Amino acid sequence: MNPLSRFMPKSLEGQMVAVLGGSILLLLSLLVGLDLLDRKSPIEWADSSVTLNRLARMQAILENVSSERRAGLLGSLSGCHEGYTLTAQPYGPVSLDERTNSVRGGVARHLAIDAQRVLVGYTKLMRSDFSYADCEVSEIKLPMTAIVISFQLQSGEWLNAEVHPHEWHLQDLVERILRYSSALVLVGIFALLLIRRLGKPLKQLTSAARQFADGLQVSPVEESGPADLRRAIQSFNAMQRQVADDVKKRTGTLAAISHDLRTPLTALRIRGELVDDDEARDDLVASIEKMEKVLSSALDYLQGESQTEVLRDVDLSALLASECSEFEEVGQVAVFDGETGVHLNCRPDALARAVRNLIENANKYGGGARVSLRLGAANVDIAVSDTGPGIPADKIGEALEPFRRLSAARESQQGGFGLGLSIVEAVARGHGGRLILTANEPGGLLATIRIPRLRQL
Repeated sequence: MNPLSRFMPKSLEGQMVAVLGGSILLLLSLLVGLDLLDRKSPIEWADSSVTLNRLARMQAILENVSSERRAGLLGSLSGCHEGYTLTAQPYGPVSLDERTNSVRGGVARHLAIDAQRVLVGYTKLMRSDFSYADCEVSEIKLPMTAIVISFQLQSGEWLNAEVHPHEWHLQDLVERILRYSSALVLVGIFALLLIRRLGKPLKQLTSAARQFADGLQVSPVEESGPADLRRAIQSFNAMQRQVADDVKKRTGTLAAISHDLRTPLTALRIRGELVDDDEARDDLVASIEKMEKVLSSALDYLQGESQTEVLRDVDLSALLASECSEFEEVGQVAVFDGETGVHLNCRPDALARAVRNLIENANKYGGGARVSLRLGAANVDIAVSDTGPGIPADKIGEALEPFRRLSAARESQQGGFGLGLSIVEAVARGHGGRLILTANEPGGLLATIRIPRLRQL
């Protein structure tokens, strides 16, 4: 099992939302990480298009204003991270190398001036230089090594621009995160709308499949969503109609056969009673009775699978107590030990038939039955226990198969025909629940019918 599956939502829509959220967080982390890694050196910033365009913009502004206005204009355009000065000579002293000479040529070409009118070099800057006095102490680390670009205007004055390393500050990080997040949130909202659109028909399909699995209730699903999903819904609707029709035909046919066989069996029984030979008559009558029991069990099994009985709100505690009393009146052991006043919306005749089968099995093979009723937050548990030999754990699956008998006792005259537990399971399934078979400590079998309290049947 994947360890991450413990933290993933159970629904497909929830998993899609989780994947989307994780992808957005991952993308946001990558964008911020790339920004952090993209920390240029001063010489790289000096050679960048951002700096070149800034210088060209300043050149255009200063060449078109009078010398009297330039000083005031530079003061308004300068700040902590973008400072300018205007001097009679290029800024100095500066140190030069191959990189600064390369940048010098690039600046000259970009500004369309002679390279002799451009100077680019390294220098050490203090807080008193340019506009660093406007910076907070924590905003920039001084003194520092930076690049100064100087170029000559047509008036003969030199414009000096500083280019320093761009350090990361908390405010910068927050601004970038907010900028990236706002864009990703818009994408996420659009994606969530699409997920909801996809999730709605999937939920409807899941609900219909659950209802069909519980009781063969045909619930056509509206064909919506993408083309492949609509095709899946269309196939599911056709499948549940076909399966329900086939089961209905099968059940009707078997029920009709079982019912129609009772008439000739009754006639055979009457004729069998007239046979003079006592031994032959007893064998014939016993065989007919056995066939009648098989038919009765088959009809009970088919009725257990049926969903035709109307749902009613009944006092389940009183129903179970009444069933136990009927068994005690004929000398069998059936003790009711459960909560009182428990009500449940159920099919009472089918549920009573299932409990009777469990009590009969407990008396046949376990020496008596104890019936309990427990009301939980989500389920109602009807448990019937005995102290007999029980059923081995590896045989429980076989015990629920129709016409399957597991022990010598069940093959004897007191045994049934292997339909008792199958009937109980069919009734439990018809209520949206299940039959649970476990060992009853210290010995015996514990059969529990677990029915959801709030299940829509």
